[in-house]
Amino acid sequence: APTYRELRGQPEPGETILGALNHDLRSQRSIQYVAGVEHFLPQQRFYLRGEVYYKALHNLVTYDIENVRVLYSGENDADGFVYGLDLQLRGEFVPGLESWVNYSFLVARERFRPAFADEHRQGLLPRPTDQRHTLSLFVQDYIPGDMTWKIHLRTLFGSGLPYTPPIPGPRLGNLVTQVPGDRFSARYPRYFRFDIGLTKNIAVFEHGLSGPIRLELTGEILNVFNMVNTVEYTWVPDAAGIWNRIPTRLTPRTLNVRLRVDF
Repeated sequence: APTYRELRGQPEPGETILGALNHDLRSQRSIQYVAGVEHFLPQQRFYLRGEVYYKALHNLVTYDIENVRVLYSGENDADGFVYGLDLQLRGEFVPGLESWVNYSFLVARERFRPAFADEHRQGLLPRPTDQRHTLSLFVQDYIPGDMTWKIHLRTLFGSGLPYTPPIPGPRLGNLVTQVPGDRFSARYPRYFRFDIGLTKNIAVFEHGLSGPIRLELTGEILNVFNMVNTVEYTWVPDAAGIWNRIPTRLTPRTLNVRLRVDF
């Protein structure tokens, strides 16, 4: 069934939220075709998994993302499809410590129904989730000579997500306003992050009330290379009426420390 936010859509100026509810909204629907394979390599202690899929999407309630908020149209205004590939290699490079690498390929498209199409929403368009490539890698190992120390490496990569660039709109005095241009016709820069961490296991008591009491202290440097990852653009006019693109960026290089107690 549709969620409340899908039913509500975007109220017009002066319209109440209850008045904006679309009581005729239908549930979004998908027909999915999935094929997968899994293979275990006993000597290497690795699992290899692969999956391909195709999803036919109907009665879509399209949405936009503004200031990291999801804004639904409140209408069954599009149909679409998604297809892709997921691969995973998971296992123990070192006995007792699991590592993995994941890769995904994805294509997500939608087409507006004739009643909702306009000059900026014609033909097959990317969906907001249309991220072509994603890759994640997590590897951990013991420090040689001391099994109480572990080191881990994490890498995350994602190709750019689509967004709708603005175009010049009506003039208000000396200011030329901006309105949405061709839907999802531009893309953000790719995302990349590399993390490294060190973990120390400490045995506090071997015979506690319910068993051994152990501490796990972890220190991490997130985004080691201080990559600039952009999640959104905001356009702000200056005193001359010229619009400037201001990026919203994710976390820069950061130190993270955590403590876990097992008992």
